[in-house]
Amino acid sequence: VGLAIESSGPVVVEDAMSHPRYKYFPETGEERYHTFLAVPVAEGRQKPIGVLVVQTLRRRKVSKEEIRLLRTAASQVAQILSHYQLRETLATKEKERDEYRRRMIEANRQLKGYEKVGGATRVASPLKIRRPRLVGLAAAPGFARGVAHVVGTFLSSIDRNLRARDAKAETRRLEEALTRSLGELAALKIRMEPLMPPAELKIFDGHRQILEDEEFVGRIRQAIDSGYAAESSLFRVIDELSAQMLAVADGYLRERATDFRDVGHRVLRHLRQEDKKSAFAKATILVAEELTLSQMTLVSHENLVGIALQSGGVTSHAAILARAFEIPTVVGVEHLMEAVLEGDALVLDGNSGIVYVNPSAEVEREYQILMKRYDAFRKELLVGLDQPTVTRDGHRVLMLANIALPADVELALRYGAEGIGLLRSEFSFLTYEDFPDENQQLTLYNRILDAAGDRPVTIRTLDIGADKYPPYLRVPREDNPFLGWRSIRISLELASIFKVQLRAILRAAARHDVKIMFPMISSIEELRRARELLAEAQAELFKEGLDHNPNIEVGIMVEVPSAVWLAPRLIEEVDFFSIGTNDLIQYLLAADRNNPRVAHLYESLHPAVLGAIAEVVGVARGAGKQVCICGEMASDPLATLLLLGMGLDQLSLSPLFIPVVRKIIRESNFETARRIANDILQMGSVQEIKGYLIERYRDLGLIHMLEMYR
Repeated sequence: VGLAIESSGPVVVEDAMSHPRYKYFPETGEERYHTFLAVPVAEGRQKPIGVLVVQTLRRRKVSKEEIRLLRTAASQVAQILSHYQLRETLATKEKERDEYRRRMIEANRQLKGYEKVGGATRVASPLKIRRPRLVGLAAAPGFARGVAHVVGTFLSSIDRNLRARDAKAETRRLEEALTRSLGELAALKIRMEPLMPPAELKIFDGHRQILEDEEFVGRIRQAIDSGYAAESSLFRVIDELSAQMLAVADGYLRERATDFRDVGHRVLRHLRQEDKKSAFAKATILVAEELTLSQMTLVSHENLVGIALQSGGVTSHAAILARAFEIPTVVGVEHLMEAVLEGDALVLDGNSGIVYVNPSAEVEREYQILMKRYDAFRKELLVGLDQPTVTRDGHRVLMLANIALPADVELALRYGAEGIGLLRSEFSFLTYEDFPDENQQLTLYNRILDAAGDRPVTIRTLDIGADKYPPYLRVPREDNPFLGWRSIRISLELASIFKVQLRAILRAAARHDVKIMFPMISSIEELRRARELLAEAQAELFKEGLDHNPNIEVGIMVEVPSAVWLAPRLIEEVDFFSIGTNDLIQYLLAADRNNPRVAHLYESLHPAVLGAIAEVVGVARGAGKQVCICGEMASDPLATLLLLGMGLDQLSLSPLFIPVVRKIIRESNFETARRIANDILQMGSVQEIKGYLIERYRDLGLIHMLEMYR
């Protein structure tokens, strides 16, 4: 941009990042753009007062006609600007935008449009605030083009006081909707049986029981008999039951409130005969506030090509599961539910975290090209998956995978994982009606271990709490659950249940390469108590004559600040460390990882985070112990050289990112990575660190590795 001012003429660069005058600023997000065209904004031969810039997502030639067109536009802009003295400040313009948004929201509330549905009249859908480009968080990589299918919002659009004259007709409509809902549930269960563990399939039985519950259906019939329309009657009953359940300090009942709303949406869709709108008849992008477990069944649909969620973060469970299904996903998209209507055309960029609503033809064309390039790039990355990951100067790195469910093992091996560095055991627990017993857990672990073969598997003990409580665990409501009763704290308090899991893991380790890992250790006392219970479980199994591994390796997750500072003492009592960056970042930076309002503060390349990681790695290396990193940071290609240079020779990451991270390592030198890491650890800001990394990736000819995934 400065060069355009200096030369007073157009600047055209086919690949901006390769230009010596390129300067990287993280807040602009410009690293995903390539071709750069800039012309000065000036009247005649006067001094430029600005620069008009066009950037493209792919490299391309710029024609003389395009330069001439932009210069004409710049001239017109200069004339307009000359007629104003720019008295309005940016703050004033922001106030005007805020006032516009406020008026639009108020218009939504006051809108009184009506339309006929069945034999009743209901309030029309609220006016949408249209935004052509929405920004969220990239949760699962890839690109998608399709029509929007909006789920989970119908109940909120119903007038609870909607009246109907013919109660019999409304009751008939209700019965037909209930019948169709039951049939749909039965078909979904059959379709999902090959894809879900048996315990997870019980959710369909639970929803069926709600639909068949006489008290629930009876309440809706009573509301209809009182003169309300079927839709309004359904909403009133669901709203009343949900409010009652959410008001009690019982985790199980709060979970059931979600199930009732889920069932309500399904019935309402059939009341409105939404199934006749042929959702998923073509390439479809699922749009929702959040993704409930029953809505995850839609993920298996062959025409589902992308997911966009208004809530959640990149480490949320919906995001983790979406990556497991290899579906491009963007989460934390502010204003998503306001901006997108059923049937809108969408382009979803799971690499950059952007959703385009009814995009222009030019955006469509750009993404068609990007999708082809991305597919070709991924095929290139899959070459040599069965070969070890070694740098050019001979440094070996073990590539492991993070998994949650048995089905994830196949995906991990398909992308070349050399083992499982993190088995999140709690995900399977969430699907049971009660804590699974020892034999149930043993069967589950053996199923995963058999699929992994002779590869090493590290099983993390239960990390429940905060945002993932099983429905059968009665937990009082907490003001700050992430700092409350969770993870190892629950396990140590529920010692008998914890020992059941320890026994199952020890037995599974009798004939497999298994390590055990305790999460969220914050003190020596916690670690020693966990090891005492492990020793008790070993003694019991020995006494009972059951096969187990008495010498199983034991490690801890380093994911809270106290564990970082206690690392020199903790390493003396364990066999290995695994750095969990997801929690470590949010605790170090006091930034909720699932809150889009502070998403910009949740930064893995923050100097404090890097300093903590370097400290832990140094302690483990000094003690001659293994150290791995298993948080989502390991899946970030921009962090690969840095982590390599810090001395991490084990990376456990999302299976989808194993190929690109492996490629970067294979095309790098370990000594170069060490110099990069040493330089970065002296820096004091995220902007400086990111800019430096971008420059080094360019110098090393690796910049194209970032383009497809950032």
